[in-house]
Amino acid sequence: MAGTLLGTTAPFDGAGVFRYLAGHAIPGVESGDEHGYRRRMRWGGAVAELEVRLAPAPDAGPESAADAVLATLDGGPLPPDLVTRIRRLLDLDADSAAIDGMLAEDPVFALPVAAAPGIRLPGSLDPHEELFRTLVGQQISIAATRSVLGRISRELCGDSGLFPTAEQFAERGLEVLRGPASRVATIHGVALALASGELVIEESLSVAELTERLVAMPGIGPWTAGYVAMRALGASDTLLSTDLVLLKGAAALGLPGTPRGIAERAARWSPYRSYATLHLWRIAQAK
Repeated sequence: MAGTLLGTTAPFDGAGVFRYLAGHAIPGVESGDEHGYRRRMRWGGAVAELEVRLAPAPDAGPESAADAVLATLDGGPLPPDLVTRIRRLLDLDADSAAIDGMLAEDPVFALPVAAAPGIRLPGSLDPHEELFRTLVGQQISIAATRSVLGRISRELCGDSGLFPTAEQFAERGLEVLRGPASRVATIHGVALALASGELVIEESLSVAELTERLVAMPGIGPWTAGYVAMRALGASDTLLSTDLVLLKGAAALGLPGTPRGIAERAARWSPYRSYATLHLWRIAQAK
């Protein structure tokens, strides 16, 4: 298959980042497994099929773990301006050796890092999409979030296999959004603000700028802003200290199981607290 080979440096937990994306995939829009990820997306004024899969680097031996990915758009090579987005989606430019080495200086992370070297921070192809996904998923399970987002995508985009735009959420969101009235109002309010240009969310923002803009919106708090920063900006030093899954993982390692306690302990993990968060999530989900 013709495509674009995107390399990275070892260690590279490619299977892990693909599992994360597959575990959050929206039915009808995305699919994947530990070997790759597929979705439909808007590109060049049309609907395009994106696929990325693990692939050995050109100089890798037959027994080597894959340390590259092969990416295609409609079965061919990626346009140059899409390469950066895919590299961000899979965190291919992370200095994993430095991240692992720094985290492993804390004895509690020695075994987790050894078990999952080269853990990568899953990104997002579109910051607006990531914000809506995060807002819809607040306080419900990942499985429920996937189901709800699949339904919303079908109702707003038909059989196109696309995720709705801010304009579509603004125009018809009140018809398809369900749940607590406060959450519906937040999502619709964000859609109106994005569609009108009142709220601008883009990859060029700093974490501080993104956080300030998001928490100024009614119904958006620090957890949402932090998670969107991790996924949409690739923020490497975010700790979601109030996250219940993170606190469960922390407790399993014998770390403080309270937001204040884990925040104080996490100071030593800076500037890689987002990667520590990923390790703690994995530990919690394995229990």
